[in-house]
Amino acid sequence: MNTYNFTSLNPPHIADTLPSARSVSPVWRRFVAYAVDGAILGILGSAIGKVCFDKLAQLGLLGQLAGFCVALVYFSAFDSEIGDGQTFGKRYLKVRVIDAKGNTIPFAKSLVRSVIFLVPSFLFGLRLPETRTSWVLSSLIFVVVLWVGCSTLYLITFHQQTRQGLHDLAAGSYVGSADVAGPVGIKPILKAQWVTLLALLVIISALAGIVRVKLEMMEPFPRMRHDALLIEQMGGIQRAHLSDSLAHDSIGGGAKKDLDVNITLQSNSINQEAFANEVARTILQNDRNAQNYDQLSIRLFYGYDIGIATRWNHQEFAHSPAEWHERVFGVSPIQIPSPSHQ
Repeated sequence: MNTYNFTSLNPPHIADTLPSARSVSPVWRRFVAYAVDGAILGILGSAIGKVCFDKLAQLGLLGQLAGFCVALVYFSAFDSEIGDGQTFGKRYLKVRVIDAKGNTIPFAKSLVRSVIFLVPSFLFGLRLPETRTSWVLSSLIFVVVLWVGCSTLYLITFHQQTRQGLHDLAAGSYVGSADVAGPVGIKPILKAQWVTLLALLVIISALAGIVRVKLEMMEPFPRMRHDALLIEQMGGIQRAHLSDSLAHDSIGGGAKKDLDVNITLQSNSINQEAFANEVARTILQNDRNAQNYDQLSIRLFYGYDIGIATRWNHQEFAHSPAEWHERVFGVSPIQIPSPSHQ
């Protein structure tokens, strides 16, 4: 009599032969991979800057565009099928940009993905002239940085099922493990998460608008903005920024109130000491409150910021308002006769 072992018809490890869904990358791996890529781009940008320092410095804000293009080519190419879905950072962290089926994405989709990802970060680092930038442009930059950049950061961090930012959603891409083949195990983003994100963006936008209006009405913001406007009207300046601070006096033991004037120059061919004197003259002639500070510090910066790398040379000229007055007018304030004696 023949006997059959029916258990032999079902291999004991048949579940192991079924294709397993590929998991998306943990958020920490994506952040570390991006940090590695940022370091690589920084080294490349610094090398370019060492050779072309003056040219990059004279580009001014256009230098950001140059850095953006370098980063765009890097991420678009390596994150696509050209680079097998891996930048150097992703290769080191063993993750890959793929579609839902587990395949690498074409260059066109990778380009769209990279643009949406990079634009907010580069706009965030953009240092526009404070008094020559319209509120429309400032508001547009704020909206792009907050609503695109922060939305991407939120979705990658808190949507554990897919970790898709807006750039991934637009390209239909995922960042998955490079050690496992096959499709990605995904779940749709819940409506509750979209509602939460939208509510956060609206609240942050409203609060930012209220804070900005309040600051623009409070001293010393209007006065400093007016001083910056006068300085930015001078030739050879990219940007002027004023702030005040309290510094500890190591000799007297008290606190010193400083007025700091940071100026980005368009050229390094000017006489910086004479230029600083002219800036001090402008402030002292138009801002009576400048006399209330213990020190007026004028810092002149010349260099570049291309987003992926930055380098600045600067020179500082710091004196008390009375010393500046004697330096630029040839007489101390107490020696100037009052209008009633003229």
